[in-house]
Amino acid sequence: MTVVRNDDHPEMANSAISGQTIDNRGEMMIFTCKKIKPFVRSGLLFVLVCLFVGSDYCFADDSDIKADHQSTNVQNTSNDKVIDLGEVTVTGKIIDDRTANMPAVVESITAEGIERINAVETSDVFKYMPGSYLRKLYPGSTNSPLVIRGNNSMMTGRTLVLMDGIRISDFTAAGHSNAPKWFVVAPQEIEKVDVVYGPFSAALSGNSMSGTAMVTTRFPEKLEIHADAKYFYQNYHEYNSDENLSGYSAFASAGNKTGRFAYNFWYNRLETENQPISYKTKDAASGDAATGNAVSGWIADKDPQGNDRYILGTTGVREIVNNTVKVKLGYDLTDHSQLRFSSVLWDSQQDTDSPETYLTDASGNPVYSGTVDINGASFTLSDSTYTYSESERQDLLNALTYSLDVPGGLNLMVSASAYNTLDKVTRTSSDAAPEAESGGEGTVSDGDEGWYTGDLRAAYDLGRQGNHTLAAGYHFDQYYTDSETWNATDWKNGTRTTLDEGSQGKTRTQAVYLEDTWHIEDQWSIYVGGRYEWWRGFDAEKSMDGDTGRVTSALDDKDETNFSPKFSTTFIPNDAWRVRFSMARATRYPTVGELYYGGITSTGIISNGNPDLEPERSLAKDFTITRLIGQAGEARLTFFEDEIENAIYRQTNVYTNIRNFQNVDEVRTRGVEFAFNMHRFFVDGLGFFANLAWTDSEILRNDNVPESVGKDFPRVPKWRVKGVLDYSPGDKWSLTLAGHYSGEQYNELDNSDTEGGYGGVDDFLVFDAKFTYRFLPGWQASVGVDNITDELYHVSHPYPMRTYLAELKYTF
Repeated sequence: MTVVRNDDHPEMANSAISGQTIDNRGEMMIFTCKKIKPFVRSGLLFVLVCLFVGSDYCFADDSDIKADHQSTNVQNTSNDKVIDLGEVTVTGKIIDDRTANMPAVVESITAEGIERINAVETSDVFKYMPGSYLRKLYPGSTNSPLVIRGNNSMMTGRTLVLMDGIRISDFTAAGHSNAPKWFVVAPQEIEKVDVVYGPFSAALSGNSMSGTAMVTTRFPEKLEIHADAKYFYQNYHEYNSDENLSGYSAFASAGNKTGRFAYNFWYNRLETENQPISYKTKDAASGDAATGNAVSGWIADKDPQGNDRYILGTTGVREIVNNTVKVKLGYDLTDHSQLRFSSVLWDSQQDTDSPETYLTDASGNPVYSGTVDINGASFTLSDSTYTYSESERQDLLNALTYSLDVPGGLNLMVSASAYNTLDKVTRTSSDAAPEAESGGEGTVSDGDEGWYTGDLRAAYDLGRQGNHTLAAGYHFDQYYTDSETWNATDWKNGTRTTLDEGSQGKTRTQAVYLEDTWHIEDQWSIYVGGRYEWWRGFDAEKSMDGDTGRVTSALDDKDETNFSPKFSTTFIPNDAWRVRFSMARATRYPTVGELYYGGITSTGIISNGNPDLEPERSLAKDFTITRLIGQAGEARLTFFEDEIENAIYRQTNVYTNIRNFQNVDEVRTRGVEFAFNMHRFFVDGLGFFANLAWTDSEILRNDNVPESVGKDFPRVPKWRVKGVLDYSPGDKWSLTLAGHYSGEQYNELDNSDTEGGYGGVDDFLVFDAKFTYRFLPGWQASVGVDNITDELYHVSHPYPMRTYLAELKYTF
């Protein structure tokens, strides 16, 4: 399961292994860590030996590789020199136009690789991508941002995600709730995923500051029918909670190509129960004198700063039902030009209707509210400590793309898309449980949000003074939000009374760019690009119902213009080695939510807003060395550094005591990545992938919170290690074992949360496995386990524990 593509030159195509990272271009390094398990350490040591003594010493003759892998060559268009890449399976186009001239590290996974891992949803595809982290608390989550390199999982504006060239990143705000819209893509339709590291391409916006994920879906070439069903189960147990939770997904698709017309339709249903992700706590030091109403069931605990606290209960199990329908239509206007149309409707319902209290009174009755004595001290539980919640949402994406690709001539792509929220309502109780389950006072929130995008890109190969590939383009996007939260006399039936808060705003970005990839000679190329952007934040206002009626205040408009230069040079001394240095500036503008965050008082004063928020500005550098190992693998060593001015982060100003989105004056992130990828590891059918990343992200200046200077930036671990063993001795079955280690990191700017646990950030080591058996033509069954050792770990919230998965699939 491999793909062949190229990077800075067509001759830079390379192979990968085992359905994992593919197409590494230019890259990596080895460190040791006392917490990394022996299988990882020994594997990396083996790689070092191979690099310095040669691949012939470490691996058997590549002619022994299984006959069912096809032999593939890639031609160098600069000098017609052919480089033999060995025996690999090719999926999709050999050269991808979007990444062919990327001046950056690109890692990929193909459809075959996705089949080898436990991928319930598209977000799962990124679990083992080098130097990345996918925050996923449970199946069906809409709070699963992708983190690349030294990015922070709460700073979602720094990672760009595209589906077939269409933007699916949610930049209406920043935070976990604004993760990419993964549900518009099904894992079963993915042809491959390319992750581009850093902001080194002028064709990508400043939102690519940490990196870009490019998801390519497959269009059918003949009649295709696909169906599969997945079941998953976990026993979640922490504190006094012990829940048996299960879920399933069912997927069906049909597609065909008749003449010049192609179509694909699919439907997916996900229904699942998920573990509670929040606990009800009380600071032990905040209690008053006992009142005589003692309760039992609480648990004494430590918070991440080491302070005593009591755990009182949880928000309860969350039930999710998602239904997604997608239509893809394609028409080949000529042999070199196509029209593509996609439409996705997503319908979601989420209920949290079983809040769990650990507290019981002297008679054994559960206690949800009131004044209670815990360990000799008195605490007050408000009526809204334990709540019930119901939400419904419908989103619609429509996208149209025209492409022209004339061999040796013009390459053109034009696209437009609209992502709109058709319905978004959340109803939440505020009266005391359990009576509030059937109705009563609460709040009702609804919202309208989305974005529009348009892109034009043209590229042309010139043969003068070397081989130039010139490209230019234009980009447009507009994001908008309009949300309201109402007080309600009956939350369950949505009976609204007064407007508690209304908020709306828009951002718009336009950009033009120009880039040139110049193949000066056989061994040397230079990439130069520039991107000029115009940005506005506008039409923002806050409103609420006060004693004298509706109060509305407008917020100031804001605009910026910036130029971002890009540079990269690549040297290829021989067929086995290549070296590349890249440098770029990038500007990431505030989202609507960041810029216009805050509320409004009854007198019309905006509280906690920050109209002076500046965009983030990055100077990024990347130095990468790649070594091809024999004909079946490669190793990559990358050194990178990002210097970011005005990093946007929510913090509390120590002088004004205002908490909102503010600029952290200067953050520097340095790191080293090593990745190793071998298609044939010792024996036929065995593939091995390993990745080790060391990252140091330091706050160099923060005038609003001086005590954070010199500290690690939150949510950036020092170490991240991943490894995958993939064994497929024949066509009948395959077995995959994978591991992921994440090292020490912090949740607070001052790094005071050293204890981990709920509310903090733990280091963790988890292992996953999957076994697949093909028992009839077109039929296969799989069983898998995520978190084999039942590791209990938190990244602020608790993550899933040991989860069993079973799958049955049919493909025609």
